[in-house]
Amino acid sequence: MSHVIIGTAGHVDHGKTELIKALTGKDTDRLKEEKKRGISIELGFAPFKLPGGRLAGVIDVPGHERFIHNMLAGIGGIDLVLLVVDVTEGVMPQTREHVEIMDLLRIARGVVVLTKVDLAEDEEWLDLVEEEVREALAGTFLEGAPFFRVSAHTGRGLPELVRAIDEITAEMPARDAQAPLRLPVDRVFTVAGFGTVVTGTVLAGTIRNGMTVAALPAGRTARVRQVQVHGRQTEGAVAGQRAAVNLSGLEKEALPRGSVLAAPGSLEATYLLDAKLKLLPGAARSLKNMTRVHVYLGTGRAVGRVALLDRDELEPGKEAPVQLRLEKKLVAQNNDRFVIRSFSPMTTIGGGIVLDARPVKHKRFREDVLERLRELEQGDPAAPLLQRISREGVLAASVLRKESGLAPDVLDRLLGRLVQEGRLLQAGDFYFTAQAVREWEERLEDTLALFHRNHHLAAGMSRAELKGALPRELPVKVYDWLLQRLSAAGSIKSAEDLVSLAQHTPKPTAQEEKQLAKLTELYLAGGFKPPSVKEAAEAIRSSVVKTEDFLAYLVQTGVLVRLDEQFALHSSHFRHAKQELCRHFLSHKTLAAGEFREKLGSTRKFVLPLLETFDRLKWTRRLGEERVLWRLDPTNCEDGESNG
Repeated sequence: MSHVIIGTAGHVDHGKTELIKALTGKDTDRLKEEKKRGISIELGFAPFKLPGGRLAGVIDVPGHERFIHNMLAGIGGIDLVLLVVDVTEGVMPQTREHVEIMDLLRIARGVVVLTKVDLAEDEEWLDLVEEEVREALAGTFLEGAPFFRVSAHTGRGLPELVRAIDEITAEMPARDAQAPLRLPVDRVFTVAGFGTVVTGTVLAGTIRNGMTVAALPAGRTARVRQVQVHGRQTEGAVAGQRAAVNLSGLEKEALPRGSVLAAPGSLEATYLLDAKLKLLPGAARSLKNMTRVHVYLGTGRAVGRVALLDRDELEPGKEAPVQLRLEKKLVAQNNDRFVIRSFSPMTTIGGGIVLDARPVKHKRFREDVLERLRELEQGDPAAPLLQRISREGVLAASVLRKESGLAPDVLDRLLGRLVQEGRLLQAGDFYFTAQAVREWEERLEDTLALFHRNHHLAAGMSRAELKGALPRELPVKVYDWLLQRLSAAGSIKSAEDLVSLAQHTPKPTAQEEKQLAKLTELYLAGGFKPPSVKEAAEAIRSSVVKTEDFLAYLVQTGVLVRLDEQFALHSSHFRHAKQELCRHFLSHKTLAAGEFREKLGSTRKFVLPLLETFDRLKWTRRLGEERVLWRLDPTNCEDGESNG
């Protein structure tokens, strides 16, 4: 069953509260000041049992222009509005402003209720009033809306109005109860023995007893102790319902009106919003760049400046892409509607739609920024996902499930579509754009090409070193996927930990062949007292860097075995060392470094790196100052494999 919220709108003292009382039996004016003055000051709430069996929530908003900020806090979450016009007064200033606000907020449906008809002179008078109201509503979302002539005092027209409300709301699509929770707070108070209580309309998702929620913009979390819907305790409330939520672990001061309860990690408060702004045709003057305004979004409001991104001045009746730069954080999602009012005097001058709730600060007149906003304006629900992933480089589906505001099945469907269209690619849980993949692959191939030019004798770069060519935050799973993709395409090849371009083959020059031969002789003659890298470089009259390349080549071709950064052994000596190791363990349980040093006629400086190499190969394992066999069969030592 879908749940709906019905709201009132209209000029002060036009009978909104009396109409709700006649419909629901509840007086929504609860404050002493409201009773004393006879006008609504704060938002009022009432349950409304519809003939079809559904229980709707009704929000009564104040009509006085001094309390327009309260009206704005309540009107944004409604599904159906009842525009109330007193037939004895007709269209008044707040009638017009409320309609402008609702038009800017794109309220889905509305009906017009002409009230106090029992005070009208005759039906002809009512016809004249209705004609005046219809003229005033021409060109707004209420043009063509049904009209009802009602008296809360006599009951005239109430049955017909109730029947129409029931029929209209029955056709409305349900809000998404599977999406991440979002509940803008419109009222907060404390109850003795219970603590902090907030009320609001559940715009998306579900809130349940016992769950943990994030409170924004405070950035705090709290546990839900109890949920009430229309004064009745329940296990939870779903999208489209009014709820009162008792929270533990959070004081009242952390949750002023304008706060939002949300699924942890799903929303964030921001000082910046990219938007499309419309200035009302009736605005008193053009809006200049960086004009200071009041911004109303959801139940929140903040002062901010309007950065015009494609012009210096916005004329009345025109629209433009803007960035709202706020002085206080608000909580928003893409496609949220907002209203702006002039800083002083405060009048409604425009409003629009949030295109990006997580932007960065832009420079003005940037064509790439404007193109991105034009794409978002088209309304494709996949566009924000694509742009977010493009901006971040790579994003996990788990992050998108939290932060997109979409139900899991909707998100998966959109991601699947983007993958099918070739605009996104996927590695496990990670998504990234096809453009990003092209850039990453070019970086990897260019880095390998440069490495081969500088180190043509090396078989390849280490995987870890090559990853440094990519953004640091790129997940290892995506890096591995890239290497596999390039390998499958025949662009690169991998051998153990080394990566190279597919066409690369180490090939020494004639001069290098001579130096390699000298090195081979040097290490062969050195036996178990080999030269250090520096000593080897001096012996062949080469730089240490170049000698490192020579040694790497000899290791790759199996001539040498590298022990550590300083030392290497000729492979024949390494095989001999292995045979000595096997012979020792045929008759001993343990091996000490001193024993092995004597067997090889070497010194501790060389024997320790050799024994550590055996450990790396898992032939031996160190226990204290000695070593024991691990994965080496001492009865079969003909194989002289090494660590390369």
